Amino acid sequence: MILNAKGRLINLIINALIVDDDKEIRKILGLILENEGYSVETAENGKKAILLCEKVPFDVALVDIELPDIKGTELLHKLKKIQPKMVKIIITGHPSIENAARSVNEKADGYILKPFNAEQLLEMVKKLIEEKKNEYLQMFSEVERAKQNTPIFKYQHPENW
Repeated sequence: MILNAKGRLINLIINALIVDDDKEIRKILGLILENEGYSVETAENGKKAILLCEKVPFDVALVDIELPDIKGTELLHKLKKIQPKMVKIIITGHPSIENAARSVNEKADGYILKPFNAEQLLEMVKKLIEEKKNEYLQMFSEVERAKQNTPIFKYQHPENW
């Protein structure tokens, strides 16, 4: 819980999406994230992941590279269009230079190998979410600074001259 700009307490729940065709992997990842306080949704294929992303804002998505209906790297591209601010992490049991290159090209924020270490996974997720948050906070502060230094905004508020 933190205070918002109006002094009200708000609860910061991080929404996570897990996309993997393996039910056990979805369950394990879900438990790991839920134990850390994340709200978790799961999808067994790309189609369901896209439908969920059209309805729910997610902070992070863990996407298997091999899905029954679409390559995980192709799904990254589609998810980026729907939710550009979401952190996207590829999970794979089939590491290859080709998979890694495709993941980078489709703007994956992270790349995790199966079997994964829970602590390392959580560390990566937290780090990437924090980096994305800081990136957007910096962008907003730069916009505000630009407004203050742009004459058109000053003319709209002569009392601030």
